[in-house]
Amino acid sequence: MDKQYWIRVGKKLVENLLSIKVWVIFIFLIVSTKLLMMGLLTAVVWGSVNGGVISSVLAVREAMKVAKIKSDDDTEDMMV
Repeated sequence: MDKQYWIRVGKKLVENLLSIKVWVIFIFLIVSTKLLMMGLLTAVVWGSVNGGVISSVLAVREAMKVAKIKSDDDTEDMMV
């Protein structure tokens, strides 16, 4: 593999680390885990919060990908 490949891999890694979705997931996991350890959340609520947030963030991400693909194709039914 050439040097350009590894440069692209590094750029993609940095983009993902700077992405807001990564920070949203990270913050919710940290805060909810602290609340769980303090006894303010039950395990069921902890799982619901983290599962709900992560699945919502990933669903929005996929919807944006679909919207970008459709906008690149110049179709009329682009998601907003």
